Amino acid sequence: MKATIVIPTYWRGPASEAPMCTLESDYLYDHATPLDSEGTLGRALDSLSVLKSPEDFAVAVVAASTRREIKQAVELKVQSIIARYDYDFPFLMIGPDELVLWRRRLVQAGFREYDDFLDLDGYANIRNMCLLAAALTEAEVAILFDDDQVFEDPEYLTKALEFVGREHEGSFVAGVTGYYVRPEGGYLAPPEQSTWQKTWGGRKARNEALKVIGEPLRLKPAPLVFGGNMVIHRRLFESVPFDNRIPRGDDLDYMINAMFFGHRFLLDNQLWIRHLPPPRCAPAWHQLRQNIVRFARERAKLATQRPGPGLHAVDPADFDPYPGRFLKDNLHDIVASTSLEMAADYLAAGMEEDAAECMVNIAISKAESRIRGDAFGEYLARQQKWEEFIRLLPQMHIWSPAAGND
Repeated sequence: MKATIVIPTYWRGPASEAPMCTLESDYLYDHATPLDSEGTLGRALDSLSVLKSPEDFAVAVVAASTRREIKQAVELKVQSIIARYDYDFPFLMIGPDELVLWRRRLVQAGFREYDDFLDLDGYANIRNMCLLAAALTEAEVAILFDDDQVFEDPEYLTKALEFVGREHEGSFVAGVTGYYVRPEGGYLAPPEQSTWQKTWGGRKARNEALKVIGEPLRLKPAPLVFGGNMVIHRRLFESVPFDNRIPRGDDLDYMINAMFFGHRFLLDNQLWIRHLPPPRCAPAWHQLRQNIVRFARERAKLATQRPGPGLHAVDPADFDPYPGRFLKDNLHDIVASTSLEMAADYLAAGMEEDAAECMVNIAISKAESRIRGDAFGEYLARQQKWEEFIRLLPQMHIWSPAAGND
């Protein structure tokens, strides 16, 4: 079974110019690497050497930047890191230059209407590029892996491909997720410390959901998924895209989208990777703001879903305790209480501008809670267009394993 390991990598401007993130665009990704540092990509690529390879596999790297003006510099930086390695497997890099060329070829082939899928801005668009990389390399399975992680289990690939694409307890396995082992060991996060973190309750709810990992049964329905440890069969990645209106939490949102189409991810408690994240770049109020938009969008999709061919009803309670905690009608109340407590912490630290942003979050939450529209219909239209795009991909000739990008 041919697999492609896809590694998105995120970069921001040089730390010598701005040691801390100061531009809101730099808040876009949690762990964007400064251009004047080595970052974590080389370490991730090094870890590929520990893998035993019972199957045919390829590797793809997707290079993203926080700002338009540094895209070329990011492409050169990532190319310079990749060039240090000799590979005995097919390798694809997707960066700004590739997208310019691919768009040109797509237009020449008469498929301009699909060029919005060739996008490297935002988590969900980048994840869709990861799925596209798997399709272009003719993989049966896409393995999503992040650049702030390392492989330590030599049997990872064997385990990753053991169940996906096969029947398990009478159902086709289209998606499998493993889990992250923390730098210090274990998979549960330490308890929340601040008052606002306890009020938000995300870490506690997530830890509660993760207790399923310790249960004896190896494979069970996944309460959540890990974006850097997802194994997705082509039957799923060719039909279900990531929702580009989701600013963060794209992995959990993908799990929800898959369930709309009858695909339930299974969690394998033997499929693990080591997660070694750098310090987060964005301030807490901005991460909360992205979560407000994300959960409001997901609640709207769940609320506006409707019957249809191939569609399955999904209930917010299916995701308890996490992310189900944030998919209920009391989301705005949780946001308001959390924001007030976060603002108090900022004011105590003399950070008045950050405290003001917390108040803006309350207003955003109130507005988002009232805006529903037809979020499910919008996603369904996007999904149908993605299916067409993937089906027509062979006619577009944007890239081939033999010819590369020459």
